[in-house]
Amino acid sequence: MAWRLDKAIIRGELDNTERGVVKVRLEMVGYTQPLCLELTGDAWRDVAGSRLSFVNPDPEPQPTAPPWTPLQKGSAGDITASRKVKVFTVPEEEWRQAYMDDRIESVPTEWRNSLYLEWFSDEYGRCLVESADFEIQVSESLWEMDEDEEAAQQMANMHAMREHLCGIIQRTETDEETDSNDIDDESFTEESWEEQLKASDRLTTANLEALEKYGEGDDNEEKIAFVMGWDHIIEDMADAQDGIDTSESDNEEKKLRHEWIAQMNAAAEEGLEDMETEVQEDHPLIALAHQFIHQVYEDMEKAGISDERGKAADHPLERFMVNIMQITGKLSGALGGISTCERDSLGVHKGYILAITKRCLNWSNEALSALQELATHLDYGKHAKIFEQWQSQLFAIREGITDLRKELHEE
Repeated sequence: MAWRLDKAIIRGELDNTERGVVKVRLEMVGYTQPLCLELTGDAWRDVAGSRLSFVNPDPEPQPTAPPWTPLQKGSAGDITASRKVKVFTVPEEEWRQAYMDDRIESVPTEWRNSLYLEWFSDEYGRCLVESADFEIQVSESLWEMDEDEEAAQQMANMHAMREHLCGIIQRTETDEETDSNDIDDESFTEESWEEQLKASDRLTTANLEALEKYGEGDDNEEKIAFVMGWDHIIEDMADAQDGIDTSESDNEEKKLRHEWIAQMNAAAEEGLEDMETEVQEDHPLIALAHQFIHQVYEDMEKAGISDERGKAADHPLERFMVNIMQITGKLSGALGGISTCERDSLGVHKGYILAITKRCLNWSNEALSALQELATHLDYGKHAKIFEQWQSQLFAIREGITDLRKELHEE
């Protein structure tokens, strides 16, 4: 994801009075020297040709920011001071409590202009300053950008975003499609599944970043498909918009793609029918993990622990919750519908289950580590008995995962 700096900004200046060059100076909390940027490209029309200064009325440290070098060079991304965002009009504590109470829709909001300052550097990747709280002043323009120039700059920014996401995805040109007739158990080992899961993680990370930036904009589906490198989706969307069906003149890749989509749709419909007529017994580990989650939430509510839950992502309670949710969700996906008597027919799924359960062991270790931190935390000492129970239940789940892996390796 992008490096975000908006919280740590004290004040900043942006200068795009020279065509093709954007100079930025940022003073930040915790840094003795300002961060200076020299970027190739231009801002959008509302800022292009101008100097812009901004002040953060409530700066605070931002621990996720890296140790910046005083001078960075790179390319300009989207830079504008007129991006519309919806913001809450109540204090942060109030809307956070409303979110926890599942009544966030009732919190009053308003639309404001937001400063959006994005750039790309070889050293740090995508960086972003975004806030609707800054006090902004813009000077008169020394030159004006027309609509065609702005469109060209925005397209250049999308190409920069595409290149950035390509680096995250690490898509290779040597990836080849596997003939379904050639699939066997040896082709889907635990190791090969782990590589595919890592690739899926990278793709998910890139897609989330694209959704975060373009998810609510105009033509968002086309923009996301472009920056993700999904050119075939753009082609299919254009065909659907124009009412063009597949034909014999289409290339083989397009024909295979449409054939695969038809097969997946048919398989999905068949799967839904099977679900209506057949009920399968889930693996006992799934029930154990779900019982644990329900017990944790029940204990938190009774003891009032949910009200004390940390806001930061690195808070031990937050890390504990994230990891046990990962375990429960992934076990359900890997073992759903698989009972202990069905292991002889696992086939290619065996390697997948081994890869997922290996990850679950890692998440359980992370959860146990977070739990140990909570046990020694000054604010949570009174809940020590609850944490001991959670630890015991988590050990039972981890032991069950270890036993399952051992049995699968021995088969």
